[in-house]
Amino acid sequence: MLFPILTIIGIGIVLVLSSFYEKSWTYNWNGIRGQIKDSIKVAVYGGISTGFVGYDARKPAQFDRRYWIMKNATESELLKLTEYPNGTIKTIAYEGLIRKSEFKEKTNIILEAITDTEYHMYLQSGCTGTPMNIGEYLVDFVLQIDDRSPPFAGEKPNFGLTKTDEKLILTEYRKVPSLWKK
Repeated sequence: MLFPILTIIGIGIVLVLSSFYEKSWTYNWNGIRGQIKDSIKVAVYGGISTGFVGYDARKPAQFDRRYWIMKNATESELLKLTEYPNGTIKTIAYEGLIRKSEFKEKTNIILEAITDTEYHMYLQSGCTGTPMNIGEYLVDFVLQIDDRSPPFAGEKPNFGLTKTDEKLILTEYRKVPSLWKK
């Protein structure tokens, strides 16, 4: 009589614990310095901000933290963080690699980001926010190469991609359903 009760209780405990499981709990931090790890742990919940958000147009600390991570993380740390189980962190890692002038595999990492759809990110801009795929953010807001998106004021950034690279990126980008362009 005791065995069935203990079995049911055991199954209940396993179900409760597994329903709250986060993949980040078992993430392998080897190769990531403590400063970067601490910043990542704080950045997880903030989403990505274009700079000024809310009614009073304040720049959140998350904005500066994101740029600090991109600037201070090494190429190998950023590559490892593209495997982190969170869309915000993956986005920071991919964008950081694209912005590093010495990183030579930009086209390949962008193509990887486009197909990386398990986790999405949340972009906050002004008073609005929207969920989107990591690749959407990179193509539309970082690279600014999609001619189907509204144009940005100012000059388009140059990350050293050729026209052939951009065409390949857009071809692959358009194969993935959009989360925000509906």
